[in-house]
Amino acid sequence: MTKRSKAPSAPRATACADYSFRTHFAVPAAWAFRWCIDYAPDDTAAFPHYGTRDVRWLSDRTVELRDPYRLPDGRSVTKAKLVQIYPGERRWVSSHVEGPNRHSQFRYSIVADGPRTSVLLFEGRELHWSGRPLSAAANARLARRLRTEDASAWRRLAAAMEQDYRDR
Repeated sequence: MTKRSKAPSAPRATACADYSFRTHFAVPAAWAFRWCIDYAPDDTAAFPHYGTRDVRWLSDRTVELRDPYRLPDGRSVTKAKLVQIYPGERRWVSSHVEGPNRHSQFRYSIVADGPRTSVLLFEGRELHWSGRPLSAAANARLARRLRTEDASAWRRLAAAMEQDYRDR
């Protein structure tokens, strides 16, 4: 029996931050879910560093999103995401397929918290591909920062969602 040569190893991410949070919505779960997956080009208006989103529905439960944005150093970058939607479970999964965080994945679920309120359950794994590999402590700090930033963004989105619900 001959030994097989080892295939070259794939590049490894320099950071892998796992984090999660919950955000409360003062709207029914079914309404919150529909609002969250109603993708449109102006979705990024609440985030000034983003440009106009390109939305391309590939099927009734799969959408490709392309989000151009500016880095702090002024460079333009585009994140491309493939979103799989699971309506019966009120959840969706967003996988980055292009951009600085390719192969990152974010899982979202909307659960009822009463007849007129709901909760977003978020779980994310963000991969970074540039820079020096992070130590365990630095990776934990990155996860805490991302959790804080994303939870804050979802609080802003919750306010917009609740306003849309009141205006309906």
